[in-house]
Amino acid sequence: MRRDLFVTAAMLQRAGLGVDVQLADGSIEVRLDGHRARFPATNANMAADWLAACAVINCPESEFAKVWVMLAELAGGAIPFGSK
Repeated sequence: MRRDLFVTAAMLQRAGLGVDVQLADGSIEVRLDGHRARFPATNANMAADWLAACAVINCPESEFAKVWVMLAELAGGAIPFGSK
């Protein structure tokens, strides 16, 4: 299942992280605190994956990152960030 950009952004915002999503000129710009990336509008799932990875890597103290790490440990290894 593909990760939904707006659900991911809302989840990270509820966790207290500074997330912003902008749609303009055929592209999506996503920001998480001081980090940002731009994706073609047709790749919203890649933008969502980037947000999730950015949160886990750069905000390890966040509840989102803690849950991600806990799930990875329960699964016996790393959980990939890419959507399927």
